[in-house]
Amino acid sequence: METKKPVRAWPLRALAFLLLTLALLHAVSEVLEEKRYRDSVAAFYAEPKNSVEVLLLGASKVHNGVSAPQLERDFGIRTNNFAQNGQVLPETYYFLEEALQYQTPKVVVLDPYKVVQDDKTNGRVALHYSTDFLRLGLPKLRMIFDLIEPAERPEYLFNIIAYHTRWKELTDADYLPPDVSEKGTQTLHGHYQPYAGWEVVPEEITAPPAQIQIDYLDRIVALCRERGIELLLVSVPFTTPEDDDLHRQAVCNGMKDYAAENGLPYLNLMHHTEEMGFDFWTDMSDMYHVNAQGMEKVTAYLGAYLTEHYDVGGKQR
Repeated sequence: METKKPVRAWPLRALAFLLLTLALLHAVSEVLEEKRYRDSVAAFYAEPKNSVEVLLLGASKVHNGVSAPQLERDFGIRTNNFAQNGQVLPETYYFLEEALQYQTPKVVVLDPYKVVQDDKTNGRVALHYSTDFLRLGLPKLRMIFDLIEPAERPEYLFNIIAYHTRWKELTDADYLPPDVSEKGTQTLHGHYQPYAGWEVVPEEITAPPAQIQIDYLDRIVALCRERGIELLLVSVPFTTPEDDDLHRQAVCNGMKDYAAENGLPYLNLMHHTEEMGFDFWTDMSDMYHVNAQGMEKVTAYLGAYLTEHYDVGGKQR
């Protein structure tokens, strides 16, 4: 009779120990992580699957400039603000990839402002804002391996490497669940006035964008078309420093040519302020971001445009 070999328990024990260790590291990481922008990403994952009609993407000008709750309340447009502070278009492309695993929006609204920046990332801190709270999956892994040098990747794959010393700074807020009530939007309440003599650069004055940003914008356009999603480019109002070496307004003006070449609508709100009732001397929180009053005006104008030009939402209440 053949004798059965005894089952060795150590591989199972080793696997169980590894899984327990990973679970503990994940739990500790969640507490230690810098949570400044956690709520906005958590709000996206809190949306019921395939419930979002309009997805907002871009950097902080959208994150702090367009109110997803207002679009839903006043126009019946089911919206999520999946923009993130400091995010350049290479990162935004992977955010779109991630979003399309959960949602099938009719329209993606994207502020292309970061075409002014000739970099694949906006630096270490801003890159953590983009990567820390995304679920671990192919879009996040592709983003890390595409945009980050090999030696720097571990701290984005394992957040505890970046935040292991933050235990000294923990407060009660670090143990609270995320607040998803604003649907990804972050409202600013400051008041800023441009320098004396500042004015909006005329629409006909343009400057070229950074090619690395256009390369990823091309990928965003292609992915939207592949999925049958309308892409609307929108420039949220902003002001500039006296020595604007990036020629920000002129570059944003020039995006009308990109939009025309690619058959895209482009709503440059820098040139619609009269219609919006927008005042740069009262409606800005800081140089580049609108305040709560400015956000309300931007959102009202955008909501009216969306309901007029796309099959989203319902009549304004």
